[in-house]
Amino acid sequence: MFTKNFKINLSVFALIVVCHVSLHSESKDTKTANPDPKNQTQSTGEEAEGFFTFTDHSDNQTSMEIFNKVYEHRLMLRGGWGVGKLSPAILNETSQAWFLNSILRQISEPGTALAIPYKDSKDLDVNSQFMDIRYGYLNKYEIQYAIDTTLGVYSRNLPASNNFFSPRSDTYWGSTFEGNRLLRFQGVSEHFRFSYTHPVSKIWMIGPSINFHRYTETNNISYGSYSTSRPEAAVPNKVTWSIGGDANAEYSMRGIVPGIYSKWKLRDWWEVRARFELLDRRGNFSVIGSQIISERFDDGREQITGVLPAYGGKVRDRGTILNLESSFQYCRFTLDFGIIRQDIRRKYETYLGDTIGSVPRNDYSARSVGIGFSEMSSSIKHTVTEVYIMPSVSFFYDADGVY
Repeated sequence: MFTKNFKINLSVFALIVVCHVSLHSESKDTKTANPDPKNQTQSTGEEAEGFFTFTDHSDNQTSMEIFNKVYEHRLMLRGGWGVGKLSPAILNETSQAWFLNSILRQISEPGTALAIPYKDSKDLDVNSQFMDIRYGYLNKYEIQYAIDTTLGVYSRNLPASNNFFSPRSDTYWGSTFEGNRLLRFQGVSEHFRFSYTHPVSKIWMIGPSINFHRYTETNNISYGSYSTSRPEAAVPNKVTWSIGGDANAEYSMRGIVPGIYSKWKLRDWWEVRARFELLDRRGNFSVIGSQIISERFDDGREQITGVLPAYGGKVRDRGTILNLESSFQYCRFTLDFGIIRQDIRRKYETYLGDTIGSVPRNDYSARSVGIGFSEMSSSIKHTVTEVYIMPSVSFFYDADGVY
């Protein structure tokens, strides 16, 4: 669905560009058929000016420094929906972290089975909701408050998990198991932006922006594990299986995000906007929940036991946010089509925690033990790509009153 919608948006944009080039070519042919010294001078100047010559088009004669051809002030209310793809850090960190953790456990807990990743999760579908309020003065100064929500809910038939292989050892038979599964993802971004765009020409404005940013992320995850002890083990032929449970991994971060904001007025009714921001946010995270483990013994006995995974520490996200938007205006109403791409690297500055319970630790794979050296040893990829549509309504004001 995401790919289809994205291709449709690109096709519509290409059609608009092709139509404009065609119309522009017809206009140039008319000037050639009816030579006039004044027109010939103007045409030469336009060709020297560049590719599309939007500046002197008959439908693009109003300066960008006012709204709707008349007004100095604008209040805009927008809301919309989107679809996208998510590559979540909570899963991307699992393969490397669990493998290194299982190696480190050989030191403190000899005989623990290794967890070697053999299948990672794929990009996941998400749905998005957008809302923002903007106030602009002279189309140069802008204040924006925006809330963007990215939501994904996943089930067993979706590739939202990491799978592991545990090789045969002196104590355990070889096995495969699902280590970590993402059941639900929700990321909420709040933006409080101040922007200034300076007119470079009649159709192009560019300038700096500053974004006071807050981000919260909630991941509902489950842990898996499976092992079978060999007859030579202290407890022979014991099957230990994680049969259920879930945990909430929650992140809360803030940051001040600088950026560059640019606007192009291709027609009086058509504007293209672009914003590029350098993301740097940091804060806290916590993971707490339950893991239900079944232990089946050689004599046929079976018992169900619960263990408690609990972790926390400091986290930091660094990366970029790119937003491209095509905006079509009619009177006070606007329809915006856009794409947002977030490329983030997540790093744990502090990672502490353990899985607490009565089940022998050698019999199941834990997320981390004590200090998460493996989690803190590298940065983890987190990417979100979303396409959206946002209708809006504007209210304009000048000395004559409100429109």
